[in-house]
Amino acid sequence: MEVLELDKRKAEERRDMMYKIALKARGQEFNYSCRGDVTPLRAARDKFIPIPTGCQRGGCGMCKVKVLNGEYDQELVRSHDALSDEELANGYALACYMTPKSDLDMITVEDYEKLQSKESQLEKMGEPK
Repeated sequence: MEVLELDKRKAEERRDMMYKIALKARGQEFNYSCRGDVTPLRAARDKFIPIPTGCQRGGCGMCKVKVLNGEYDQELVRSHDALSDEELANGYALACYMTPKSDLDMITVEDYEKLQSKESQLEKMGEPK
């Protein structure tokens, strides 16, 4: 009974917390707030921020992001095609199945891959990042 009370209390505390989310998506940067019990995807969609989305249940991977800074909980029940254990270990998350535990700095996978490609091209040309 005490464990359930503690879990319930923690959930209530997270519901009352607001976190700042910085999201790079579609070549733009968006800043918005997200409650601790709401997914960054839901908070972004509520503010009409154009974040890629599909099933919103952890199955398609369209909302995959790279978390550059911050702490979060990632729901572990998900499609491993959408988010592999290796990706999870390397800071990737599904925006539809995560909740913030601190302010977050995130970038969509599409934008992250473009950034990595651009940095790689600059390195080949001998220019600093």
